[in-house]
Amino acid sequence: MGEKLFYRLLKNISEILPYTIVEQRPLNSWDFTNGPLEEKPTEYERKVDFPFRWDFEKAPVWFARDLEPISPQKGQKVYLRLWFGGESLILVDGKLYGEINEHHKLINITNLRDEKIHRVEAQVMPRGLFGKPQEPLFTEAFLLIVDEEISEILKTAEIALRTANILEGHVSRKIFDICDEFLSGLWVPRDTRTYLRTAQQDIGIKGEIESVWNAPKFEDFTGIKLQEELKEELIKGYKTFKSKLEELKKEYPPAGTVHLTGHSHIDYAWLWPVEETKRKIARTVANAVALSRMFPEFVFSQSSAQIYCDLKEKYPELFESVKELVRQNKWEPAGGMWVESDCNIPNVESMIRQFYYGQRFFEREFGKKSRVCWLPDVFGFSWVLPQILRQAGIEYFVTTKLNWNDTNEFPYDLCIWRGIDGSEVLYCSFNNPNEGYNGKIDPDTIYKTWKNFRQKELTDRVLLSFGYGDGGGGPTEEMLQNYRILKEFPNLPRLEIQSVEKYFESLQLQKNLPIWDDELYLECHRGTYTSQSNVKKLHKEAEDALYLAEIASAFCTDNYSTELDELWKIVLRNEFHDILPGSSIKEVYQDAEKELSYVKRKATEIFEEALDHLTIDKSANVISIFNPSSFPKKCVFSLNENLKLSFDERSVLTQKTFDGRYIYFIDREIEPLSKIELNVCGINSDWSEQPKEGNCYSMENEYLKISVKEDGTIQIYDKKLEKLAFNDHGNILKMHKNIPYYWDNWDIADGVERTGFELKASRISRIESGPVREIIRVEYEAEGSKITQDYILVKNSKRLDIKTKIDWHTRRALLRAYFPSTVLTRKARFDISGGFIERPTHKNSKHEQARFEVPAHRWVDLSQTDFGVAILNDGKYGYTVDQNVVGLSLIKAGIFPDFFADEGFHEFTYSVYIHSDNEIKTVVKESEDLNKPLIVARGRLTIPQCLLKISPNNFKLTSLRKNEHGDIVLRLVEILGTSGRLLLQTPWNDKTLQLANILEEERQTVDFPLEFHPFKIYTFIFES
Repeated sequence: MGEKLFYRLLKNISEILPYTIVEQRPLNSWDFTNGPLEEKPTEYERKVDFPFRWDFEKAPVWFARDLEPISPQKGQKVYLRLWFGGESLILVDGKLYGEINEHHKLINITNLRDEKIHRVEAQVMPRGLFGKPQEPLFTEAFLLIVDEEISEILKTAEIALRTANILEGHVSRKIFDICDEFLSGLWVPRDTRTYLRTAQQDIGIKGEIESVWNAPKFEDFTGIKLQEELKEELIKGYKTFKSKLEELKKEYPPAGTVHLTGHSHIDYAWLWPVEETKRKIARTVANAVALSRMFPEFVFSQSSAQIYCDLKEKYPELFESVKELVRQNKWEPAGGMWVESDCNIPNVESMIRQFYYGQRFFEREFGKKSRVCWLPDVFGFSWVLPQILRQAGIEYFVTTKLNWNDTNEFPYDLCIWRGIDGSEVLYCSFNNPNEGYNGKIDPDTIYKTWKNFRQKELTDRVLLSFGYGDGGGGPTEEMLQNYRILKEFPNLPRLEIQSVEKYFESLQLQKNLPIWDDELYLECHRGTYTSQSNVKKLHKEAEDALYLAEIASAFCTDNYSTELDELWKIVLRNEFHDILPGSSIKEVYQDAEKELSYVKRKATEIFEEALDHLTIDKSANVISIFNPSSFPKKCVFSLNENLKLSFDERSVLTQKTFDGRYIYFIDREIEPLSKIELNVCGINSDWSEQPKEGNCYSMENEYLKISVKEDGTIQIYDKKLEKLAFNDHGNILKMHKNIPYYWDNWDIADGVERTGFELKASRISRIESGPVREIIRVEYEAEGSKITQDYILVKNSKRLDIKTKIDWHTRRALLRAYFPSTVLTRKARFDISGGFIERPTHKNSKHEQARFEVPAHRWVDLSQTDFGVAILNDGKYGYTVDQNVVGLSLIKAGIFPDFFADEGFHEFTYSVYIHSDNEIKTVVKESEDLNKPLIVARGRLTIPQCLLKISPNNFKLTSLRKNEHGDIVLRLVEILGTSGRLLLQTPWNDKTLQLANILEEERQTVDFPLEFHPFKIYTFIFES
């Protein structure tokens, strides 16, 4: 009964709807010019009328027209209804005014009723909201004069009807009765000619009329005015209708409060390239600014300093409008980050810089920092994040992404999220089942979001962001009209528009909040740790290059901080959560590879220039070796020259490599952040060294014996421990079929390990042997792809490196390397850059079963009391651990949204490291050894012998740099989970030493030894 009544009464409303349009006037004769013109053209090519088809390839294009003076009567609004063939930025009199897209089809120009001619212009892209091509067809341009009073009446009736349809019990029946009494009593002219005239504007019947064999012909609709006596009856009936709703509200008062914030989730790149994002930014912001003028209660929240930076650069006048709205507390710069970054793949220093540059931008431009971390769409969150947030002045954390879990519900909507070091932030989520963070203001969304809130015993307030996202322009005028109607409605929650920060301030929590003391793992999108591997590797190399450039330049007279800051911002924007994870279109990765390659090149140039400034006696027979790592490092390095070198009057071991270079070995370790000097005694005569005699299936050094099987897999025997690393063999390469149920380049299918086959070597050969190292090469071919792996064993090493080159031409496949270790343990330890996390190796529960692929950085370790096997790498992030078997995901190639994801050449190294105890320090040390090569300079480095001495040596240096003020900034992270007393020896004893947060604020003078705590981040500043 309710459903039939609902649809019947909706048709009553749609029958009156045409009478809201008093006049509909076509706007012909538009100026037009082809693009691509980013700037507004000064001249136009020709005049056009709709319908008009234009050239897709020449976008963006421009349309323009002078708008004659308009004179609406009291109680009327004026709109433009335009469709030029895609998303459009609208300008009026040269100023950004709003946008047209599939969700924003009308432009309100009521405020232009000033008897003047106004120039309307449109910049048009033939694309939909998700980048899909649109037909480049200009189809309509009309000026509409709308009866505001009738519109409000019909809107209120529709909302009441939709409210009745979602509620249950007596209140639903009563609202239906009130609606039925009101709408059934309304009358509009029913003579055939008038009815046919209005039917084309009647959304309830237009489709039916047009669908028959011979449909009647509609006249051009020019608007229609409801007869005065009928309008008076409508208004009279509406007053009775409203009074009955008010009476009903006394019986069924609003329950709870939904705290609304205007928002548009602007993906910085995804199904469109960054250049289109910049246009989306302008369209969205122009729309939000326009709504702020129309609705004084409207508050808009927008994250990402990069978005504001683009706006300031390309549309400075619009940026100034935003700044004014911020001053009026009607606009919230949220998030505190440079972009809404991925939170799994960037290292801890990159995560810190997201907030360092983001918060500084917000404070400089808007006079305030954000207290809210806004990451609704990010694919999981590292355990190091809460500490970074608190040190960045952020107390609150918002995401809705854990609602996407495919196996287990995250148990809380409000809780304390406790980080690896014990830092705490207030976690908040909301579950809008309709559009998530791209919410609407309508009865269904409001009611269900409130109903889904699970912790009403803690608070009667729930957060909801509203507005079309993904560059969709954000909120609409209709949403804000709905807000005014729904603000207090029978049996629905109260509505209140305010900033996200104000929501948290308004919470009066009655009980202690539950605590979540772990990472926030997303049970979805597990393939994003591996997809687009080359961009991930380039990103990691850019991080490494900036690390070295900042260390070297810190000791130079010249200050490179401005240039390095700009390079950092390029890296940070490419950490956006649809760029770095691998979920964007091909064009995005073409741009990302160019940008990250540029950062790597420029940072390397700065490093080399700084190193050159720091090097003297370049013609002397001296070579300086510097260890940039936080741990002692084996002295193994390569040169193009075949030199006779000595150290402490002992000859340096030398070997010619298979690729024509020379590798050198000294049987000692270089202390962290220290240098040694070698004497050049001359040049060795060249030789052509042949590999050792014997088969190509084994090699051995002082610690390890390596056996290569005929299929290309390996066994490792630790000679000192007398233990095998693997059950039978390791480094088993498997090609899996990967067909996720939906998100192709995002996901790894559950049960993927049950598909596919093991690769078998097509060729095995020994390519190098000598006193420094041995190399056995294994080659594979499978499904159009070729894989070459060099097993590299260096003298005195307990680590086997597996240098891998892949020419990949395979679709919907996952390549993994498996290592079935001989270790018995119930937990595996994973590097998360700012420490480590332990995860179960078993699958006892559904939560553990759901973590069949997990993120980590440079290592994973399985250890028992007396023995451990660690897998290290120099640029991979996806792991699986099942009992004693470690799997490292190497390549994951999907087909959407980039059909050719990961196609082409890849090069990386992963390693097997054997250790004799349960301590993690040696694993971290080896991973640093793999990832931070020695710095080799011809001549003497003028830096101190020991640049920095840290005691105890359980800290990782993440940054050593000179800031824009000339201060030296030193950042350390305790990575082993210990506490104690920290001692520092530095070259800056003449400078004032202060401890600060990651924003380099809240400084306090400290003395050593300093009490330190597990997994803490310490930022020290030596003031100039």
